[in-house]
Amino acid sequence: MALPKIYNWERIRAALKLLSEAFPDEFQNWVLIGGGASWFFREQLRSANDPDFRVPAYSADEETTWLSKDVDFMGLTEAEGAALLGAPFKPETHTISFRGLEVDFLEEGFRLTLELALRNPREVRTSDFVFYVVDPSVLYSEKSALVASKSRPQDRLHQTLLAEFLKYELCTDVEQPAELSARDWVARAKTIKTADLEFFARDEKFARRLALGIAKLPPLHKPLKHWAKHHLPGYTD
Repeated sequence: MALPKIYNWERIRAALKLLSEAFPDEFQNWVLIGGGASWFFREQLRSANDPDFRVPAYSADEETTWLSKDVDFMGLTEAEGAALLGAPFKPETHTISFRGLEVDFLEEGFRLTLELALRNPREVRTSDFVFYVVDPSVLYSEKSALVASKSRPQDRLHQTLLAEFLKYELCTDVEQPAELSARDWVARAKTIKTADLEFFARDEKFARRLALGIAKLPPLHKPLKHWAKHHLPGYTD
């Protein structure tokens, strides 16, 4: 019996680099989604070393279920991906094989659409190449829908990780008001709460830190304070 692939961020990064070099013009229009995108935010959270929000500890079994393929994108249809990569789309694995990689192009998820992915990318610049990853709030929405509809273990792992990353980012954003866009922050919070009604009420430590940060914001960020009065339990200004 074949041994499972051992996935980690370096493997995903190598896959992204290979694809960026093989298809330099096309690659810039692809948005990383799925487990690869979740692992990117896992690395971001690990690097932040925040005292309150950390990468959960995973068992060896959980690590082997984190990814079922190398990378998932939105940006091409299955047929377009197969033609570009020069290999057939395999329905049984939902992937296309390319130079030792298993690559997936998703046309539509439960909540994630091509329009949403392309409208909400984050540009990531490495020393070797540039890639785009879907916004974590949009990915959290998709993973929450998957957890509610399917029983794949990796989706729950991704959802839990993304929740910790989003709590970290929401707090640190309000703690850096000079770089804060209240409109963008509120839009992200609305996306998260639509996907998970109890997100801002479930973790008392998170709610307290977020409330403290929002209370300290200058009047310029009034829309965010207004949001907190209606959606953040216990918030007073």
